[in-house]
Amino acid sequence: MRVETGVIAAAGSGTRMLPVTLGYPKELLPIVNRPALQLIIDEYVESGIKKIIIVTGENPEPLHRQYARQNLPASGRYRALDEFVAKLDGIELIFEPQVGPYGNGTPLLVASRHLTGGEGFIYSYGDDILRTKQPFAGQLIELHKETDALVVGTQAVPWEEVVRYGVVEFREGSDREMKDVVEKPLREEAKSNLVMFGRFLLSEEIIRILREIPLGKSNELWLTDAVREYVRRGGRVVARQVTDGEWMTIGDPVNYLQTVIEYALDDPEIRMAIEPRIRRVLFNE
Repeated sequence: MRVETGVIAAAGSGTRMLPVTLGYPKELLPIVNRPALQLIIDEYVESGIKKIIIVTGENPEPLHRQYARQNLPASGRYRALDEFVAKLDGIELIFEPQVGPYGNGTPLLVASRHLTGGEGFIYSYGDDILRTKQPFAGQLIELHKETDALVVGTQAVPWEEVVRYGVVEFREGSDREMKDVVEKPLREEAKSNLVMFGRFLLSEEIIRILREIPLGKSNELWLTDAVREYVRRGGRVVARQVTDGEWMTIGDPVNYLQTVIEYALDDPEIRMAIEPRIRRVLFNE
């Protein structure tokens, strides 16, 4: 399948980041000097994605203001702004408000009318950030070309955290071919500590399945359930583990701050300025 479209779920309420998320999507929280959402857009663009569908929450206006074409003039004075504008040149941005049941499968139903039949697409959760040397969406596309299978991003987590994620089980003798995936299993029932996070390379068959399956845990529409059903019907899904970086999230204050610090320390000038202070605070140096 050709893969030139990306979908980003940006409809979450951000309750763990209140009160800053009152009327302001967490996907626009700053990671140093870039909106968190822009890190995903950059990953998409660098992976060859040409059309990006952003599924918004109840108040899409801040996202519209940030990315509306008329609000993005090249200044010629501020390099960071010019680079931001240039990155979006030639990219089709589409905004759709989320309607339907709760669940991480619903944004795909909303985005489906903008998806071209027969083509694959990348799907991301708007609060999942991939800090990798090679754009992770591009890694999913490369693995799909190699295997002709759907691809899910995975990363190992501490065993006590498996109850929070969709946990992958591999076929016997394989370290990437998926046999099953279970959403939020009990610790003692988890088949591995390798979990799916918000990066997927999917096909229209997944959307058809989402329309057919009943609501799952907590009466929500789970993408995990659709992937599981796809495998049950004979479809192939392979896992791409993060090997050249790290999956991070901004959904709560602790993880958000860790993400900001990691990106800040990536910048040599910022690192030089803040590292001495961090050492004073932490180590009394």
